[in-house]
Amino acid sequence: MATMTKQARETIKGYWLDLGERGFQHLTIAGYTRHFFGDAGWQGDKCGCIDNRCIGYHHDDESDCGCLEPCLDMYVKAIRETQTGGTE
Repeated sequence: MATMTKQARETIKGYWLDLGERGFQHLTIAGYTRHFFGDAGWQGDKCGCIDNRCIGYHHDDESDCGCLEPCLDMYVKAIRETQTGGTE
């Protein structure tokens, strides 16, 4: 099991969730991990991508993963759908 890089962890923690009238909050690494892998812990790649073969397949090293932000967007969308009853 890979451990996320510092860059990936900082990107996740720096991502904002718009809660509408309730303001904004940062995402958590625990929440991101749980959303995609349940209680199994992190099963993705070091770059933060949920695909555990991302490095070497989508890009060559631990930096500049183009997958992380779309994965974060999927997580945020799921949170919003849960909060709005799937109307978003």
